[in-house]
Amino acid sequence: MRRFLPVLDALALFGARWAGRILPRPSEALLTDLASTARPGPKESPQDSPMVAASHHIQLGQSAFAAQSYGEALHHFATALNHAPNAPWALHGRGDALQLSGRHQAALEAYKKAIANNDDCGLHHAGAANALAALGRQKDADLAWDSALERDPSLSWMRKGSKNP
Repeated sequence: MRRFLPVLDALALFGARWAGRILPRPSEALLTDLASTARPGPKESPQDSPMVAASHHIQLGQSAFAAQSYGEALHHFATALNHAPNAPWALHGRGDALQLSGRHQAALEAYKKAIANNDDCGLHHAGAANALAALGRQKDADLAWDSALERDPSLSWMRKGSKNP
């Protein structure tokens, strides 16, 4: 029996690879809808703090974001915010995913919450500036960029437009 286990493992892996190629990946719209739906998650072990769980989901969200799976990223950032409602990087990640999904007003609200929880971070202000610019509020965007660059002058590379330093 032991000598058949590697063969069975290889067959299972082969089947999983083909199933992954044949079965479609869920759409981003479906994943976005699922991310906004409250549902029970796995039980935390007693030694897990809310910040540890939030940090784990922030990392998963950042990975999904990097893979351009914005709905999946939103799900992970929402889960992180369920554990730690004021986690600035979960709020910022949510803003980034919303921004690239074309939901600029919702992104702006996420960035504003991130700023409220960590005003010293220039990236939060830069995110708000980009959302404001996308909404056509250029004067507000310029003020937000000034705030971002005041907090972190190295962000000048991110700035697009005529006021690029």
